[in-house]
Amino acid sequence: MLNIQGQTTALAHIQRVIRSGRLASTWIFAGPTGVGKFHAALEMAKTCLCDHCVQRTNDDHGQLLNSLLEPEFMLTLPCGVCDSCKAVEFRNHPDLHLVSRNLIRYHDRSGKSKGTTLSIQVIRGEILGDDSPEHRVEPKLYKRSQRGRGKWFIIDDADLMEVPAQNALLKALEEPPPQNYIIMITTSPAELLSTIRSRSQFVQFRELPFSVMVPELRQRGADDTQAKLLARLSGGSLGKAMSFLEATVAAEREDEEKPSAKNAPPDAPAFSHWVQTISSVMDNLFSGRDGGMALAAVIQKSAEQYAKGMLKRDPLASKDRIVRDGVGMMLGFVAAWLDDRLRHATGAAIIAPLPSQARAMDATATQECIAVCRQAEMQADMNAHIGVLLASACTAIENAMHTARAA
Repeated sequence: MLNIQGQTTALAHIQRVIRSGRLASTWIFAGPTGVGKFHAALEMAKTCLCDHCVQRTNDDHGQLLNSLLEPEFMLTLPCGVCDSCKAVEFRNHPDLHLVSRNLIRYHDRSGKSKGTTLSIQVIRGEILGDDSPEHRVEPKLYKRSQRGRGKWFIIDDADLMEVPAQNALLKALEEPPPQNYIIMITTSPAELLSTIRSRSQFVQFRELPFSVMVPELRQRGADDTQAKLLARLSGGSLGKAMSFLEATVAAEREDEEKPSAKNAPPDAPAFSHWVQTISSVMDNLFSGRDGGMALAAVIQKSAEQYAKGMLKRDPLASKDRIVRDGVGMMLGFVAAWLDDRLRHATGAAIIAPLPSQARAMDATATQECIAVCRQAEMQADMNAHIGVLLASACTAIENAMHTARAA
């Protein structure tokens, strides 16, 4: 667990529980996407499945490995070399079961799944079993551990579970078999049934700080300027920052494969290009040279370019879902541009500013526009019509800017 950064509170809680030997049977790891929840769940399972756990003092030559634990606290860590540790690393340990959206189509009986929800068939097939004559599956939850150290089930994106799936899982949680542990990973714990939440040990994960994000992004190929901008625009989510880069790489590869690419200048829809384009339109909107519909068109086009790059990586993914993610990302860029204007107005420091010729903007109007962006992000995530949503949000931003100029 020492290789998980920026989650001191969550890891301290996990270490205390492991040390006590009183593990809850059901856990919820909640927090923003891409901040280490799944990695922490794997490390927790790896530690408990390890054949030769290592005990190490929290005081490492005068420096605390976890600042929230006492210097003399003995950390429990996986050895990393035994057969069990290696099996967990390769995701093929017989007592570790991973449930993710990648399994949705495998268990889809209709053949029409968009891969957006975890149905009861997924939960039955991977955890609870199915005793129906036509789809008989043995329950993994009630079988004995093969290596004698318990069984672990990690449900990624647990908030995607449909209500029937959650109700089926709830019955197992009411009387859990001994030495069976379930970790549900979610960005939206409120989407889980209250009866599931009340039976689970809750661990909160936070956004990753700049001091963690920037060096990590540099190691993964971003230059210094790009790393700082990614760290800021991703909201402390390493996973989100990496999806920006991956979509860029996929788009660039596709551009290189075009027959005309050999003699044409590079024009790939890269991350920096999206930021520059949206910043330029916001500058024009600020000065009155462009209207709200121009911003809406740029956001939608950029989101579709983002989706095209991501679908290149995963052709089976839901295009609608990825476009919505892209719209949320572009609205985040707009909000960051507005935040820069607010910081100019208040004299606050700006870390990794977006490219812009504009300076200060009326604080009240800026805050109103940021609120519009955040509300639109949430509505995009809740399946609102994208065209209508962007037209309404961008017109509201245009009106707020016009009022600020007229004042």
